[in-house]
Amino acid sequence: MHAPHDNTTASRFDQVADPTHSSASKLVRIWARGRRQITPWAYPRLRALAAVRFAVGIFLAGLGALLLSYGYYGRAAVPLAVAVLLFSIASLDITVARSASLRT
Repeated sequence: MHAPHDNTTASRFDQVADPTHSSASKLVRIWARGRRQITPWAYPRLRALAAVRFAVGIFLAGLGALLLSYGYYGRAAVPLAVAVLLFSIASLDITVARSASLRT
């Protein structure tokens, strides 16, 4: 009569092929959902946007390295931090584009 309402089976969103990378796939799923909701124009062009982000990230990493070589350590942190951010967003975009191409 008072049965517990726990459902121990994972939902279809929590089931992943590789359980060791569940947090990474959850992050990609959240990123993909946000990309579909915010920028529907950019969703089919994720690979091109990721390539542009990688190129800008490489430029900023070079600029940060140049500033480091001249001894501007505080100023070099800004382009290096932005480069890391761009690299991570670009890798998420590539992963989302890959998972979207597998579904279609």
